[in-house]
Amino acid sequence: MMKSKKIRDSEPNYDSVFENFSSDWWNVKGAFKPLHSFNLLRVKYLIDSLDLPNKDSLKGIRILDIGCGGGIFCEPLARLNATVYGIDSNESSILAARKHAKKNNLKITYKQTDIEEFKSSEKFDVITCMEVLEHVEDVQAVLKKIKLNLKKNGLFIGSTINKTFFSYIFAILFAENILKIVPKNTHEWKKFIKPNNLKKILIYEDFKLIDFKGTSYNPLLNSWKYKQDKSINYIFSAKL
Repeated sequence: MMKSKKIRDSEPNYDSVFENFSSDWWNVKGAFKPLHSFNLLRVKYLIDSLDLPNKDSLKGIRILDIGCGGGIFCEPLARLNATVYGIDSNESSILAARKHAKKNNLKITYKQTDIEEFKSSEKFDVITCMEVLEHVEDVQAVLKKIKLNLKKNGLFIGSTINKTFFSYIFAILFAENILKIVPKNTHEWKKFIKPNNLKKILIYEDFKLIDFKGTSYNPLLNSWKYKQDKSINYIFSAKL
């Protein structure tokens, strides 16, 4: 996941998490197992949000994935013929992403940088920010940078974690320390963001809200589903 020295504060434990597990990105039964299973829902959500006539192709759609990690979300989008760019400030993660894309003959542009420093000569149709905002120190600063890189009427899609008692119990205590389905020290509860707070920031930055849905992970079945309750995880979309 992406880490910016300015947008994020100093988190030595967070830095070490993705260094320690950088070789595990493409182990579907490893540290990132929940992310692999989440892809089915995330890709469907993106396609449904675009409302394309042909849901089997993203040809002609230019997508930027912020905090791409090892490329777990980028690859299925590339397989649907989207033009995909992935950025992450963690060098080991970018190297893993490039290696796996090359192995599978996928054309994806990966760059080691963060959204604060990222520059592109052409804006994007879609920008995604999956499981990133809950690590960010200044969410509004990130949204300002997303706004600069998104086309007019472009789509912004993200998923993150609500700031509630339940999210602390399940996303940190259970997931990291008891079930150990997420690497320890991945999250800081103080950085989780309530949907209503995120909505206010999006509106302030001139985004038009489209959808906010709760999502739920079943560790026994290793599967995700939508739910009305947004007390832990949620996914959202907005247009510029």
